[in-house]
Amino acid sequence: MLSHEEAGRALRRLDEESDRMADALVAMDTHAGHQLLRNAALKGLTKRRWTETSATMTVLWEQFNLHRRMVELAKDLLARRDIGALTTVLTDPVVELNAQQLPIEQRSLTGPAIVSERVTMTELVERMKAAYKAITEVLAAADTAWTTTIGQIDPLETQLRTVSALATSLGVDDPALAGIARDLGHIRELALADPMALDAGQSTQWWDRLAGDLEDVRSRLHRLSSAKDTFDDRMARIEALLGEVGGACDEAEVAYATVMQKIASPGLARPNDSTGPLRARLTELPHLWRAGQWRELAAGLEALERDSTSALAEARTQLRLVTGLLDRRLELRGRLEAYRAKASRLGHAEDLDLTELHRTAHGVLYTTPCDLPAATRAVNRYQQALQEKRTAS
Repeated sequence: MLSHEEAGRALRRLDEESDRMADALVAMDTHAGHQLLRNAALKGLTKRRWTETSATMTVLWEQFNLHRRMVELAKDLLARRDIGALTTVLTDPVVELNAQQLPIEQRSLTGPAIVSERVTMTELVERMKAAYKAITEVLAAADTAWTTTIGQIDPLETQLRTVSALATSLGVDDPALAGIARDLGHIRELALADPMALDAGQSTQWWDRLAGDLEDVRSRLHRLSSAKDTFDDRMARIEALLGEVGGACDEAEVAYATVMQKIASPGLARPNDSTGPLRARLTELPHLWRAGQWRELAAGLEALERDSTSALAEARTQLRLVTGLLDRRLELRGRLEAYRAKASRLGHAEDLDLTELHRTAHGVLYTTPCDLPAATRAVNRYQQALQEKRTAS
């Protein structure tokens, strides 16, 4: 038997424990996961787990009420100084749980009609702790699944509204937007009805796919919007680009005429001016803009920008090829004079062999039209002869 002081201390611990239970159970009852599960039309895995959990919650509340009654009984016994009865309440299996009516086929003639389990107060608390842990795990899992899913859906739905508004402003009906909206609605419905069935890996694939699809639509619409809003600027840039193409083609044509006159057998095709067809395509674009044909306008602008840039590169290449022959002749002339000056410094200014080689190279280089291959060979012979004279001396 407990002493009066021991019984008092044990009862105080039991009373304080009961107060902490009350606080924990109130927190459980107001948990966001509990509100979600209690109010939603659940399906699937979440429905099954909530059915089990809600039944456990009901039992837990019943056990808590039983615990409180036993605490109040113990307080009354302590006040009456009935230490024997109080010791029994605090230490013996006096708590009756799980009372069940036995089916008639399981009864004996003199046996009980109702059976139950008896546990101590300590065992009752341990069972309540285990039940509380199982319940709160389910509530937290549901709340986490819901919060995570909605945290990912909300930004996508915001983006969807923005992209849809852009499509409306352009008068464009993109079927992909309806598909994305339908998928997001399905996921939101699933998150509400069966959040615990959402697989994290599968959800990530959903978000990545939907975000990618939405970005594809946004990019397409932004391309159309850019064609609409920056039309004048892009037309001006294309016009300027075609002006550069025309200028390069004109220079190449002039240089080509000069080469044909001054270089023998240059082996060059006549420069081609492609600005005519490009300008014809440019004049078609304003009609598309006025008609609001944004897809066709965007495609036309991009193709014309690309082709005009290629035409400019081609015109500049033609110009370099043509002027390269004139530059080569000029380079050979410069090399010949440089080697002649070097021969003078080395004391070979009066050398008859070198003088004859120089005269030959000079004649080829300054004859119109100039035979560049022959001129190259003549300059190389002069350079080689000078090197041999230098080595010999």
